[in-house]
Amino acid sequence: MGQGTSKYRKIMRTPQTGENAGKKLWYATAVSDREMSFEDFVTHISEHNSPYSRGTIHGVLMDTLDCLKHLILDGKSVRFSDLGLFSIGMTSRGEVSKEKVTAASVQGVHLIVRNTKSWSNAELKKLTKIVAYDDYTSGADDGGGTENTPSGGDTSQSAGGDTNKDNGGTSQGGGGTSQGTGGGTDGGGDNVSL
Repeated sequence: MGQGTSKYRKIMRTPQTGENAGKKLWYATAVSDREMSFEDFVTHISEHNSPYSRGTIHGVLMDTLDCLKHLILDGKSVRFSDLGLFSIGMTSRGEVSKEKVTAASVQGVHLIVRNTKSWSNAELKKLTKIVAYDDYTSGADDGGGTENTPSGGDTSQSAGGDTNKDNGGTSQGGGGTSQGTGGGTDGGGDNVSL
């Protein structure tokens, strides 16, 4: 697998928690500058040395998605090769006693993907060249940051705007993250909420 190019924009944020709470600081945040449709993804697979037809790939992927959703909604965690471990998560309203916690306390559910092995955060960082989005779109060679070290500090994207204590950056909510508020973390591995 070759190296990809990840783009970032510079944004100002004021973290609400952690050592930088209340300080206006600049961060790099990931930019997804295009979206590939499911049909284009199927075509992409079929055109990359696949012995299977586009129709076969489409059918297998549709069945895979249906089964994955069914198993996750049934409370199972599904390990999808090295891509990750898929499971369901919940956000809940806090109650004053254990007895008051009921199904009505649950405010929402969301998909959790814990990336593993070749999809770990560290491995993904090794496999991408990080460049400023403005420089990328203008064709500049410099990129505005050093490879693997974007200017503005490290940030990770997740729901809730919590402080990422491992690197001093701030987690930022964004597209593709779980919705809702609530506490609780899932242990083990690199977590990505979708």
